[in-house]
Amino acid sequence: MLVRRFLDRLSQGNSSERADIVRALVRVFLEAQLDERNRADAIIALTAILDDPSARVRRVMAEGLADTPDAPPVVIRALAEDQADIAAIILSRSPVLSESELVDIVGGGYERARVAIATRPQVSVGLAAAIAEVGGPDACVALVDNPGATVTVTALRRMVDRHRHDATVRNALLERPELPVTLRQKLIDGLSEALGELVALHEWMPPERAGKVMSDARDRAVVDLAMTCEPARLRSLVEMLAAERRMTPALMIRALCLGNVQLVEEALSVLSGTPVKRVLALIDDRSGRGLAALYRRAKLPAASLPALRAVVAVLREDAPDGSLRRQVRMGQRMLERALTLHQSFTKGEVDEFFALIGRLAAEAAREEARSETGGYFWAA
Repeated sequence: MLVRRFLDRLSQGNSSERADIVRALVRVFLEAQLDERNRADAIIALTAILDDPSARVRRVMAEGLADTPDAPPVVIRALAEDQADIAAIILSRSPVLSESELVDIVGGGYERARVAIATRPQVSVGLAAAIAEVGGPDACVALVDNPGATVTVTALRRMVDRHRHDATVRNALLERPELPVTLRQKLIDGLSEALGELVALHEWMPPERAGKVMSDARDRAVVDLAMTCEPARLRSLVEMLAAERRMTPALMIRALCLGNVQLVEEALSVLSGTPVKRVLALIDDRSGRGLAALYRRAKLPAASLPALRAVVAVLREDAPDGSLRRQVRMGQRMLERALTLHQSFTKGEVDEFFALIGRLAAEAAREEARSETGGYFWAA
C-alpha cells in the first residue's frame, strides 16, 4: 500500500529525511484521489507522526495541514496542543477548530496561543470578546491590528479598562478611527497616570507640583480631544466626564481660553439639565446674571464664577460683534486682560483660578515667542 511505503521510509530516515517524507505524505493526503481504505490508512499514519520526537517533522505536518478544512480533526487538535511554535501555526490558521474550541483555548491557554488566535483570517465577535477579556497586551494588539477581526465597542472598552496603561495597546487602539471619544479619553487618562507614576518614581519634581502639572496636561488633552469631536460625540464625552465628576470649572476655563466654547456650552447644559440653546442665551446675557443662574443650577462652586466671567468678558471684547465668538484661542494679551478683570471681580484676591489663568498666560507667551523666533533654541 502507498501509505505503508511512507511509514517504512519514516522508520529508517533521520529528522531531515522524515520531514521530507511527511511533506510528501501530506501532499498525497490532500491532493491524491485516495480510496476509503488508503485515506483511513493515511489518517492513521498522520496520527502516528504526532509522536515523532523531532519538532521539525511535526512542524512540517502542521504547516501542510493548517489551511485545509479536510485535515483530520484529531491531528489538528493534537498539533494545537504541541509546543508553542507548532501550535501557533494551527491556532492562527486552521479552519478545523471550532469557535467554541478556540474560545476555550483563549480562556485556558497561554499568551502566545492567544496572539496566534487573534491573528486568524477571521475572528468572530465572540472570539474577539474572549481575547479582550483575558488576553494580555500582545494578544490585544494583535486583535486590534487584525482587519479580519470583528471587534465590538464592548470589547474595545474592555481592552481600554484592562490595558490603558500599556503604550502598545494604547497606540493600537487610538489608531482605530471608530474608537468612541469616551474611550479615547480613558486612554489619554491612562497615559497621564503612567507619566505621573514615572515622575513620582524618579522624584523629578515635588509631589504637589507633579500633581498640578499632570492635572493641567490631562485637562489640556481633554480640550484638544473635544476640539476634534462632532456634536454628538462631544456630548458623549461631556456626559462621561460629568458622570466621573471631572467636568470641573478649571477644565471649562481652560477650554474657553483655548478656544473651545462648545465644550463649555455642552458642559453647562449637561450639568444644569438645560438645553444647549437656552445655555447660549443665558451666557449671552451681558449682565452676568444668566451665567450666574446657570452656575447655581449646575451646582458649580461660586468661587470659580469670577474667573469664568472674566474670560467670557474678554472674549466678547475681542469679538467684532460683541458676541461670544467660537474657536478663538486667547493669546497672552487677552489672558492678562482676563487676570485684571478677575481681580476686579474678586476685589484683588488671588485664588486657584487666578493662578490657572496666569499659567495659561505664561503658556501663551511661550508659544507666541516660539512662533516669533521660529523655535530658534529648539533648532539649535
